[in-house]
Amino acid sequence: MSVIRVEPRGGRDFDVEVAEETSPGVPGLSFSFRVTVDDAVLAVSGTAAGDEAGMIALVHVSFEYLLAREPAGAILPAFELSTIGRYFPTYPADIADRVPR
Repeated sequence: MSVIRVEPRGGRDFDVEVAEETSPGVPGLSFSFRVTVDDAVLAVSGTAAGDEAGMIALVHVSFEYLLAREPAGAILPAFELSTIGRYFPTYPADIADRVPR
């Protein structure tokens, strides 16, 4: 299981930390990422550009999506969210249903 923390950096930029547990309550590796929420993903998710809480939720569910498909160590250290769709073509459609409104 992984713990995902999303911290705003300002604007549409976010720091993400993924801490893996080797077993319940036992910390494992930790990974850091810098993510930008771009217009394409905002449009698909229905999230407003000025909605910081909505963008945090969008980044969080995007990392849940990624971690269900690959280990944290395989994720790019810095990227725009729309990049996920290049690797996983169903991302835009899948993420639209997962973002809280």
